[in-house]
Amino acid sequence: MINQSSFIRSLHLPIQEVDVPLRLKLSFAKKLMLPIFTNKKLVDAAKNAIEIWLIDTRTNHRIKEMNTNQGSSTIKLEVLVLDGDFRCEDDMAWTNDQFNAAIVKAREGRGPLLVGSTLNVAMNNQGVAVIENVVFTDNSCWIRSRRFRIGVRVMATSYYGPRIREALSESFTVKDRRGELYKKHYPPILSDNIWRLKNIGKDGPIDKRLESEGIKNVQDFLKLHTIDPDKLKNLVGMSDRQWRTTLNHAKTCSMGGKCYVFKSEGCDVIFSPIGEILAARIGDQTSSLQQLHQQHKAQVNQLASMAYEQWDQLEEVMANEMALAAYEGLTSFPEEKPSSSCTPVSNESMISSGSQNADYLDKIGSGTTTSSVAMVTNSNNSFGSALAIPTSHAIL
Repeated sequence: MINQSSFIRSLHLPIQEVDVPLRLKLSFAKKLMLPIFTNKKLVDAAKNAIEIWLIDTRTNHRIKEMNTNQGSSTIKLEVLVLDGDFRCEDDMAWTNDQFNAAIVKAREGRGPLLVGSTLNVAMNNQGVAVIENVVFTDNSCWIRSRRFRIGVRVMATSYYGPRIREALSESFTVKDRRGELYKKHYPPILSDNIWRLKNIGKDGPIDKRLESEGIKNVQDFLKLHTIDPDKLKNLVGMSDRQWRTTLNHAKTCSMGGKCYVFKSEGCDVIFSPIGEILAARIGDQTSSLQQLHQQHKAQVNQLASMAYEQWDQLEEVMANEMALAAYEGLTSFPEEKPSSSCTPVSNESMISSGSQNADYLDKIGSGTTTSSVAMVTNSNNSFGSALAIPTSHAIL
């Protein structure tokens, strides 16, 4: 016997509750660009305006020509925010009531959660609607899931045909814009503030301590590490593990295309932007420092110490200018085995490895040559003697 009350209730079920396959659905053409920050325009993964397509569920292809039965001239879409926990896998069907229950409203006392000029947007006859100039005004940390979705549905007043399933984006967190302003850079650039490096917080104790010593950007940081690494490590005051992480992050920085030249009587010293000694020009020969005899290294290091004290007064030279001008060819010197005449370890910290110097010089376009035996003589040479240059292949 049929239960009369159950039969009556079944007659009052809303039409959308009946399990009838939907022939049309809305869909995001591309995923959203992540991460998302407040007050920053939403775009797709290709950094373009977001497109919503009308899809035929039987073919899973976009409907490129809409006829009047599908409301081509009047259909409008509404952009909403939904809870990130709302389940919406492709093979799932949800009802209007379930969709409406997942809509997230703004926090009490705040304005609309989503603002922009295309929150209500018309779909063209090719089944495409474009959403642009839309931003979040609040982060997502205050709801239980801590995540949002973007939902797009057909406005009921603009369409009277069969139900079109709503489009739903992937779930995502929305962060405060200040989080973007304070985020680290990968890789950093020389002019970046020091707090762009890992383990150094903006206006934190390490940031303030370094700034008090004149270390304000990544270039200052790496330059001090070249000149006096122990001093820098003590100033930072991190654990060994944190220090390695921060230093390795800083070392991913691009050196750019500049060199710095310290000129003295009889000898010019050429530096990388972070104080590494790249080469020395003695007389009319430019040579890799790593290939100088030990006694000459010590003398060049003395000039380097003077250069560090007046770094702001050094001549800044673009790499291509240097390659075309007097610093073009690097003459090779034979390597020597360590001896008692080696410079102290403290001075060696000012000289980076030969391979590093070669890499940098190669990147900035320094020329390479093969030189024969020659004598470089300069009456004004501060070294007080000529340098004998033996035959060898160019080092670069």
